[in-house]
This record gives sequence, structure tokens and C-alpha cells, in this order.
Amino acid sequence: MSAHRVLVFTATYNEIGNIDPFCAQVLALRPEVDLLVVDDHSPDGTGQRLDEISARERRLFVIHRRGKFGLASAHRLAMVKAIADRYDVLVTLDADLSHDPADIRRLVDSLEGCDFVTGSRYMPGGGCNYSGYRLALSKGANWLARRLLGVPLHEFTTSFRAFRIDRLGKFDIANLDRQGYSFFLQTVVALHRAGFRLGEIPIVFHDRNAGESKLPSNAVVDGVLNLLSLTLDRRGGAAEGSDGPDVAVCSSCGEPYALGVVSTAVGASRQCLLCGATS
Repeated sequence: MSAHRVLVFTATYNEIGNIDPFCAQVLALRPEVDLLVVDDHSPDGTGQRLDEISARERRLFVIHRRGKFGLASAHRLAMVKAIADRYDVLVTLDADLSHDPADIRRLVDSLEGCDFVTGSRYMPGGGCNYSGYRLALSKGANWLARRLLGVPLHEFTTSFRAFRIDRLGKFDIANLDRQGYSFFLQTVVALHRAGFRLGEIPIVFHDRNAGESKLPSNAVVDGVLNLLSLTLDRRGGAAEGSDGPDVAVCSSCGEPYALGVVSTAVGASRQCLLCGATS
């Protein structure tokens, strides 16, 4: 991992019980690892606590958004920033310590020979402390995705992933238009169909350390519908030969996070990943 500049990213909303140990564990990895946190205006004080930590940790960068704009746009924002700031690797994971930050090293090392690596609960050697219906549902959904999509991975629904920026920088992030947890599934499919070399490592997934789950009640139904949609759409958001993300300065907030959206019948548009404004 010492040969790479690594940006580790997480999105937060009401993670005050986890953010201190999470930041400490990530920043303890190596000096070449920076941490980016995008906070969606957490009412529990997570954003303020992040500012306090960043005042003494120069490798922690905090982006505050005006509202709860969601996981998908936060992850796209991290991709844009990692490309713009010329990192070598982007790692994403949850802030609730369900993913062990100590596994980041193995994830980055596994990019040798791959463009994208995911941490898998369900490949040989992996584990998950879910039980009963919850475990069966999660395993079944990932098994079904593997069968229907023809992607040679065991895990599609996790945020614990690593990207090589030299490849991601040539990918049109605007094509990743699914929302919520379906964004993670779409990303894997789109990268596979765009010719990215995919890999995975076994991890042990733990239930969140503190706080309440953010998984919406309709997530399962939404995930199944998105899986069927991606199965029928054989292109699936792939962007072969793309020149990378089309990003401009937002006319509302003045920051360089206005992502060009795929053109429609009414013309092209942009959406700011920071403030949410469209133009």
C-alpha cells in the first residue's frame, strides 16, 4: 500500500457513536492514507464532531452538505474528488464499523492486476454475523445477482470497495444513476460491462457498532426491481471509451461538483453533488 496515494471515503448521517473510533482506525493505517467524509447535515452532531477531529488531523477532509442527499450522490462526489485530486486509489466503506478498516490494506493490495476490488461476505473465507431471515435474504439476493448478471463476483450490495483511479478517471460516472443501495449493484455491473478487471477478497461483516440502521423498509423490493432492470438492460450503464466525468463549477454553490447528466429529450443538464442544485 505504500506505493499509492489512497483516499478512503465514507458517507455519514447520524453516526456520532461511531465516528471517533472509525476515524482513528482509518488514519492509523499509513501516512499516505487520507480520509474524506461527506456528512449529510446530521442532526446528531456528527458533522460538528468531524470538524473537531479534522482540526487536529490534517489527513481528514470533511464535506458538509445542506441536506440528506443520499448515498449515491455522496459516492459519486467522492469519485469526482479522487479523480480531480489525482489519488491513485479510492476506497469506500461504511462508517458504522461493520467493515473493518484493517481490511483496507488487503483491499488495496488486491488491486494489483485488477481495476476494482470488493470485499465479499459470501465468497469462500468470508463471513457475516447476520442470522435467520436477514442472512438468507442477503445471501439469496447476491446469489441471484451473480446468476442473472453473469458477473463473476459473490458480493454486489456492499460499499466496501476499492477503485484504481487511472481507470475510474476514464469512466462516465453520470451513468451511475441508481439511488440508494441499488447504486452499489449498478456500479459493479457497469464497470464489468465497461471492461474493468474485477476482483474480490473475503471479509467478515459485523453488524453496526452503534446507532440505528439506515436501510429503508423498501430496500429489498427496490433492489429486486433494479436487479431485473439491469438484467434486461444489457448495456447497464457501461461507458466504454468515455473521457471521464463531465464536471463543472456549480452556479449555485460555486464548487466544482456539478456533474453532467446524460442528455435527454429536453437537453443536457447538470446536478451538483454538493448542494443538489440542477441547471
